[in-house]
Amino acid sequence: MIVRTPARGQLRWLGLSLALLLTEQQVEAEPNSVPFQSKVLSVVVSPPRCEANSFPLSAFLDSLRVELAGRGLHCCALAESSDGVHPANSLLVTIEQIIPCATGGDQVRIAAQGPEGSRVLEREISLADVAPAVRPRALALAVAELIRSLGRDAHDETPEPIPPPANRPLVRPSTRPFLNRAWRDTFSMHVEAEVRTIPTRDTTLWGGRVRFTGHRNSFHADFDVGASYSRVRVEFGDVLLRSASAGLGLGPRFTTQIAVVDLALRAELGWAWIQGTTALADVRTGAGSRAISSAGLQVSFEAPPGMKIGPCLTLESGGVLRAAKGDVNGQTVTGIAGYYLLAAVGVAFSI
Repeated sequence: MIVRTPARGQLRWLGLSLALLLTEQQVEAEPNSVPFQSKVLSVVVSPPRCEANSFPLSAFLDSLRVELAGRGLHCCALAESSDGVHPANSLLVTIEQIIPCATGGDQVRIAAQGPEGSRVLEREISLADVAPAVRPRALALAVAELIRSLGRDAHDETPEPIPPPANRPLVRPSTRPFLNRAWRDTFSMHVEAEVRTIPTRDTTLWGGRVRFTGHRNSFHADFDVGASYSRVRVEFGDVLLRSASAGLGLGPRFTTQIAVVDLALRAELGWAWIQGTTALADVRTGAGSRAISSAGLQVSFEAPPGMKIGPCLTLESGGVLRAAKGDVNGQTVTGIAGYYLLAAVGVAFSI
């Protein structure tokens, strides 16, 4: 057999190329390398004793291989037994459900141990808030970070905490407070029957109102239209008082466990008609109309919260800004003036 020896120039060029290639590979590997001893060659995974329903094992191993690529570790082999014994020159990763063989397997304990009786790092993670499709990658990220922490411990004994898996909330409220704000954007309609009394004119008006409410976060706005009617009997006949109005209210909204509470400053603008009627031939009657306005404070209750249809109650009190009155023989017998009190009951429809 004849072996051809390369020329001296070719040997020098080959040696230089090999040195440059090794240098580039070392520079690229340093950022991702794990400071284990060089004898650590492979990663052995010990799966749960029971089949984990929370993530596919094969998909987890594929994701873990991607996360450990370029770190000087061969990934991944499955342990032949679950007694914690693993071959030499290997790093053992153990995965077990916190509640063994539980349905779902959302709570998982992971552990990593280096060769020759190295210390064991353990973490407990929850996959309950992670979508099933991304659970294998979330678990692989947690295991890869645990292996990096174990490598740092082997180097300088300064472990770093492992971050929670992706999409896991840091704070989970355990109880619902009695009083909290409503955070949904929605609209509702209230159909109400109302009674309004004017104590200074000894007048009571009966009517109805339709109110539209839009609320966002802790704020709400109302727009309503309505009409009312009153009939006062006097010596010479009857005095009829009719009114139609539109109102606007603005204020805060609160949601409790039993009711939705709306507070509002409300302004109202309308028109009033007053007419006298009589059955006596020698009595002369008259009629008139004019604009009216008022402003007041309104509180509305709607129960129960979250229902599409539910009962509602509204209370309001305020003052008349522009009045209207009806006189008989120079004396006022009815009218809208002074202050007023209002109560209404009805049904609320969520839109």
